[in-house]
Amino acid sequence: MLPRAVPLSPPLSPVTRTRSTLLVDGKPWKAVGPNVYWLGLDENVVPPEGEPYDPASKSSYPTKGRITDVLATVKALGGTMIRSHTLGISLGNPLSVMPAPGVLNEAAFASIDWAVYQAGQYGIRLMVPLIDNFDYYHGGKYTFLRWAGLNLTQSADANNPAIQQFYTNATIVAAFKHYIAQVATHRNPYTGRTYADDPTIFAYETGNELLGPVWGDMDCPADWVADVARFVKALAPQKLLVDGTYGVNRTHLGIGEVDIVSNHYYPVDTAKLQADLDLVEGAGKAYFAGEYSWVGPDDAGTNNMTAFFDIVEKSTVAAGDAFWSLFGRNLPDCDSFVDHSDGFTLQYNNPTNSNYTNSRIQLIRKHFVAMSQGTEIPSNKDLPAVPCPAPAL
Repeated sequence: MLPRAVPLSPPLSPVTRTRSTLLVDGKPWKAVGPNVYWLGLDENVVPPEGEPYDPASKSSYPTKGRITDVLATVKALGGTMIRSHTLGISLGNPLSVMPAPGVLNEAAFASIDWAVYQAGQYGIRLMVPLIDNFDYYHGGKYTFLRWAGLNLTQSADANNPAIQQFYTNATIVAAFKHYIAQVATHRNPYTGRTYADDPTIFAYETGNELLGPVWGDMDCPADWVADVARFVKALAPQKLLVDGTYGVNRTHLGIGEVDIVSNHYYPVDTAKLQADLDLVEGAGKAYFAGEYSWVGPDDAGTNNMTAFFDIVEKSTVAAGDAFWSLFGRNLPDCDSFVDHSDGFTLQYNNPTNSNYTNSRIQLIRKHFVAMSQGTEIPSNKDLPAVPCPAPAL
């Protein structure tokens, strides 16, 4: 065990599900927060000389200070959870959990261990995808395809039917399950618990935006989803299971091991959201808007974030949502913020934010508080400060 400055808090209670309602200690619970994809492995910060860094993927491990800072920020926002890709997807580069087939890099668990530990201390639960549809720096289904001898890349082969072998090739499926087992059974030295046993991770997601070879086809086979879901539930029976297909696939709604279905929204689209909720209603599942764009502007039609939030808050099926995506201060420098290039970077309490940006953050906080606490606050209420450095709990 690693030394701790303060006593470890008792573990969070597990999140359970009764049909479309998520529960904690028998009371309804809502999952609201940001996507913070970089908690396990980052692509946005070049570390000081001598620290681990892979120039090919521009990846490095986030510092403890940055991780704790963003958890304190989620708490200030009124969030209850974080969806984080790199807590579960870490493949194929030298800093990954699995840099090569079957090879474990124990050093890569250090930032993940800290993130899970601090999330538990802050009372923030985690949703963790297990694979990515795309060929990103942290790895994904193309990594497993290449490890199996299929020389495929997203840039050259995105429409190649051979990429379906990720779902259908028994050797690849077995390799993916082996990877899941290595991650889920890792024991966190800060808590003494495996990830499978730690209720801080309340849900595993089969993947991020899983598709087939044609964009938007939702061709993630139902038998694969059921097989992976059963495998994860056997390893971690108290975890909820999210279907990571990009879109609500009707053929997946009858899979008993799936607890939550989801979709992503770029931009927010109230008509699309309502159609998704209508599909899920009656299936006995919960619904989660796994990603949405918080940037605007809103219009008078379907692309309106206030109306989007209103639908989620009133729905008996919606379990919550997570915006894309949160970045914090570049500690140990409390005066600079980490930037990302996709146009959706939210930096809380950045003094250079425009009035418009802060108004959007205020609207998000209003929604989070309404969902998590059942309390209405003004949409222009001042945003609470987050100390820097945020305290490690």
